[in-house]
Amino acid sequence: MKYLICNLKAHKTYNEIIKYREYFININQEKINLILAPSNIYLPLFKKENINLAVQDISLNESLNLTGDISIDQLKSLNIQYAIIGHFERRKYYKETEYEILKKIKNALKSNIKVIYCIGETEEERERKVEYQVLEKQIARVFNKLDNKDLENIIIAYEPTYLIGNNTAYDILKIRSMIIFIKKLMQDYYQINSKVIFGGNVNIDNINSLAKLNVLDGFIVCSAILTPENIPIIISQITAQ
Repeated sequence: MKYLICNLKAHKTYNEIIKYREYFININQEKINLILAPSNIYLPLFKKENINLAVQDISLNESLNLTGDISIDQLKSLNIQYAIIGHFERRKYYKETEYEILKKIKNALKSNIKVIYCIGETEEERERKVEYQVLEKQIARVFNKLDNKDLENIIIAYEPTYLIGNNTAYDILKIRSMIIFIKKLMQDYYQINSKVIFGGNVNIDNINSLAKLNVLDGFIVCSAILTPENIPIIISQITAQ
């Protein structure tokens, strides 16, 4: 089955998330791996539901004595199965380094939390025609330092950074080329058939054409899924292909 990861980022007040939850828990998940990533403060609201939960980031540290951190043990107690790591917004605004990203990935995997590892080139890198080299480096600097047994527990989320939150037109053939490149690289270097999903302003208007890319294993979506009624529409387009 394909994946649909619903990343709520910092959206929804308490009253709004209660209404969102009432709708979300009744969405048919039989044909889709549906994963919800709400703000950390709302994770307990979904603990007892039959929902795959993800955190939008994970602690860099294993210490329990750091003010403001959320420990992995706390996340595990809430039945968290996935962690989004390396998102462009974390890299850009929090200046996350590849060392920090790798450490977070190792912390998650050690605790049996699967990783959604975000990669993607900038518009400037694409204009300089170095996008393939950029992705290869982002992959190699992480995967080269992990045990092979852990690699199957990582989903790669390809998000061209200039598409995130923008209405830039898609080049479907280019997206297909990039996904094929990532999958071939994973097969050639690590002998693994990695799951690769796509993100970057995926919405109900473009999901039909994107879902026809049979090389994709799913999507990570934010803006479109803030209206929960859009989620079944997106699922139907993904599963119809």
